[in-house]
Amino acid sequence: MKIKACSKRYFLQIFIGCQLLAVTSSNAQICQHPLDSVYSMNTGGVIYPLNVNNALTGTAIPASSATGTASSNGLGFSILDGKFYYFNKVGTGAAPSPQFVSYDPVTTTLTTLPSPPATITSSQKIRTGCVNNLGSGYYTINPIFNPTTPALYYYNIATLTWTTITSSFVNPSSVSLNSTFNSLNSGDMAFDGAGNLWVLLSNTTNYALYKIAAPVPTTAVASVTATQIIGLTPVPTAGIAITGIAFNSAGTMFLTTGAGSDLLYKLVSVSAGLTLVGSITAGAGGDLTSCSAPLSVLPVSALSNFAAVLHNNGVELSWEGREDESIAGYDVEYSKDGEHWTSIGSVEKKYSSQATTNLYSFVQPQYAPDNNFYRIVQKSIDGKQIVSAVRLVNARNTHMIAIGPNPAKDILYINNTGDTNKYLARIFDRSGRMVYTTSIDQMQQSINISRLQKGNYILKLSSAVNNGTFSYQFIKW
Repeated sequence: MKIKACSKRYFLQIFIGCQLLAVTSSNAQICQHPLDSVYSMNTGGVIYPLNVNNALTGTAIPASSATGTASSNGLGFSILDGKFYYFNKVGTGAAPSPQFVSYDPVTTTLTTLPSPPATITSSQKIRTGCVNNLGSGYYTINPIFNPTTPALYYYNIATLTWTTITSSFVNPSSVSLNSTFNSLNSGDMAFDGAGNLWVLLSNTTNYALYKIAAPVPTTAVASVTATQIIGLTPVPTAGIAITGIAFNSAGTMFLTTGAGSDLLYKLVSVSAGLTLVGSITAGAGGDLTSCSAPLSVLPVSALSNFAAVLHNNGVELSWEGREDESIAGYDVEYSKDGEHWTSIGSVEKKYSSQATTNLYSFVQPQYAPDNNFYRIVQKSIDGKQIVSAVRLVNARNTHMIAIGPNPAKDILYINNTGDTNKYLARIFDRSGRMVYTTSIDQMQQSINISRLQKGNYILKLSSAVNNGTFSYQFIKW
């Protein structure tokens, strides 16, 4: 799969789908605010808009349920046709068999679709389901297919046909995960914009998060590989399973807990853990879905682009922090050996707005003449911390090397008088992408930067002789 092409098609489709709904529907709010809203469903099949910033449940979407529903679940939304897909009747009371439906919020029409495979019986509950990122198909997992073996199913929206994909889940080492998918028989799943399927498994004791990498099969296969993202972790409310997940357009995962709890949580990054957003309308946490399938989801850390460079006789640190209202600020930590750390300063959070990324900097005017280690600690108001990667600044012999002018337009000169070593010179932009490389020695003491775009860059000089890497920040104008 070419992600670039896929992403273009995805954004075109979601734009067209949202515009059509906005013009023709009394439910114009659907898909209008993918950063702030997802959609929840109770066990009676009623769908609600849910504000992810404050957990407020909006007015129920008209006619989104049918009389006599039983344990409705597995909600998904197609960006192609603007319809919700879910199991309107499933589990005990869904006689004579589970009922799979589509719901059109424009016409408020509920349509019964072809029944799922006979292996899903009226005594079984379907707890997970979603539509893929292209809007072309629906996926669900039956955790008690055999009855101790789970199974993955695919519904083709265009052809109205079901396919049993597999009854074997394995990890990247080909070790079976069937017992995990069977015992954690609640939860939900969602696609990202690259076509990866994120599966959150839960019971009333624990939850775990897995990812099935794109392309997710649409025809029968011997097995599917699921990579563990979060290991077995206690549920936030003892005795209450996680029952719904969905991404907003910023890539944050939102989760709901079921009846008896009805809470909304968010997962900004794998390392950050669950953060409580608030209580939702009783019963409305049965399931979640959204109109958004973001390309970038669940970063490993909320800290990125952390750099440490020598600049103007000091060490300048810079980093980006992905933030929401729970972030309190940052500590800057220093070490001589990379193991024992002390705090050398703190930086206040810039803004209190939600789901934003801010750029920060800190300057240490004094440093050791050899190794200097730095790291950043992002602090939350609830006491949680996220620690950045470690950066090393080696200041040996830096007095022999200088660069200029700064800012520079076409030529950047390297003054390494008295230093006969040969250096590998690499220039990086602010995103960390290497944009130029050459060598520097006594015969070559300048770099032609005329082809670089205007902006901030980092020059790194590396030498095999003294095993050092020296970093300098400069501006191209």
